[in-house]
Amino acid sequence: MLQASRAPAPRLLARLAVCAIAAMTLPPPCATAAAPVAAAARTGPQESIDHRGAQGYTESARLCTLRADSAGDVTALLVKAGDRVKAGQVLARIGQSDVTAHYDGVVSATFARVGEAVAPGRHLVTMYDPTRMRVVASVPRSQLRDINLDEPVEIDVAATSQRLTVQKVIVISQAEKPMPMAKVYLELGEVDGLRPGQLARASFGANGGARH
Repeated sequence: MLQASRAPAPRLLARLAVCAIAAMTLPPPCATAAAPVAAAARTGPQESIDHRGAQGYTESARLCTLRADSAGDVTALLVKAGDRVKAGQVLARIGQSDVTAHYDGVVSATFARVGEAVAPGRHLVTMYDPTRMRVVASVPRSQLRDINLDEPVEIDVAATSQRLTVQKVIVISQAEKPMPMAKVYLELGEVDGLRPGQLARASFGANGGARH
């Protein structure tokens, strides 16, 4: 003979109600573990950014390209990339016309060969002044207040494994409609092994109130 089941005790009903409310209001266990990870993913990269560093490249403040003054055949090309030259030295010859260096410097590239016919204005030789080397870098204007340009600025050049100290810092400003990035010239002077076009990284000092 079947017996009717008894109703749950009042205490048991109260316990079941509390468990049901907890199940509806509390997040699942995996959510509480994932929340700190998500927060770290949002804040970690921002905290790791070095606001006092900037990527740049080397160049000479004095660079020129020598061109053919008239049409003719290249009868002589007397230099190659890397050669040091003196002001007035003959670098190439078009017909009977000499192409000479404008100042003491280093040849960075040649663009012609002997026997080639060239037109007026044709690029022949590029040279630069090795005593006026610098690094050109771009710094967000919003970060300029965080760096101290009165402290020594260090330059790392990967190609030469050198760490250099900047002689002078020049910040280029645009009077009309300033750009988001400020161009900065970091003057180095003459450095052995330094050539235009090498990648470099600048490290600036921080202002007292800067955040790291």
